[in-house]
Amino acid sequence: MKSVDPGILPQSTCFSFTPPDAAKELFFYPTWCGHYYCNRNYFMRRKSYPPLLVVFVRSGIFHIEYRGEQRQAHRGDVVLLDCVEPHFYQAEDGLEFVYMHFDGANAHEICRYITKMQGWLIGRDTNMLIGKLLYDMVDFYERGNLETPFESSMRIYRLFDLLLTPTTQERAASSPIDDAIQYIRSNMGKAITLEELAGVTNLSPSYFSHCFKRQTGFSPVEYVINTRVERTKILLARTTKTVSEIAYEVGYASGGSLINLFVKRVGISPKQYRKEHQSPVDAQAI
Repeated sequence: MKSVDPGILPQSTCFSFTPPDAAKELFFYPTWCGHYYCNRNYFMRRKSYPPLLVVFVRSGIFHIEYRGEQRQAHRGDVVLLDCVEPHFYQAEDGLEFVYMHFDGANAHEICRYITKMQGWLIGRDTNMLIGKLLYDMVDFYERGNLETPFESSMRIYRLFDLLLTPTTQERAASSPIDDAIQYIRSNMGKAITLEELAGVTNLSPSYFSHCFKRQTGFSPVEYVINTRVERTKILLARTTKTVSEIAYEVGYASGGSLINLFVKRVGISPKQYRKEHQSPVDAQAI
């Protein structure tokens, strides 16, 4: 299928898809994909468009305005946009790119998570794999092939996997992050600062925080709190220690502080949690 948009050169190709209702409900699904060769007359300005967009630039320069930023995407760059937000993009002569519009259950939430972590103009060591995924998808349909909605969904799962895979630099930092996690677990009963954890890993506080959240999904402070809450759950269910004793063990100055935190995080009081999770056998065995 040939695009009729201005600025799209004749050798370009694109495909549109109408997903079945089951795919809309259960899977990720593509709505468009294509391989475009452009001149400067190609542009798009929208206030909102339902699907997401991922682009891999094969050559040339792509001008993009999104979320108050004006950026240029060059060869090897990946662009990820949630098109429900206002966006504008325009080609320079010689632009070549492959792309996919897609949607599906929680796709927009995942997109927001990715762009929050690494921005919407992405330069990563998995970009070439993303470009190949998009190129192979267009080639697959250009050769007249068909696939099931689940197989189409798996392409998008793979895209998210590549976007969320730690970079080589982040992998190199994974061992220090493991050291920080062990330090948190071993020192739960005392105050733990960000600077202290960064010192354990020999990383700067800002880079440590970035790597830690990338690997665990939590900021260091959130992880410390969650570790204390999880330890509190175990002690409530498996011991007869008082809330004040547990508070001291997990690093809080008073039972009241722990109760307030526990209710906020778990939704019930420590007393209620113990009642629901500690069996008579557990209580007798201690």
